[in-house]
Amino acid sequence: MTIGGFQSGFSARKVPRAEVKWEQFLICSHGCEEVIQLISHVSGEVEFELCKIEAERMGNVLLAAVKTESC
Repeated sequence: MTIGGFQSGFSARKVPRAEVKWEQFLICSHGCEEVIQLISHVSGEVEFELCKIEAERMGNVLLAAVKTESC
């Protein structure tokens, strides 16, 4: 299931854990059943994977950075 895209050239999709491409690099110690994959618009390949919990944490960090005032 494709979730959406970014102007930076990536889209995101949610897949069952059994479909993880890079299991050895997956950031998850929670036993999550679903994984978020970032897919390159250029190559169509999976570039990054993380579990739903870590994806939410990453999203919160990015949102906090957006809201931070510049130096």
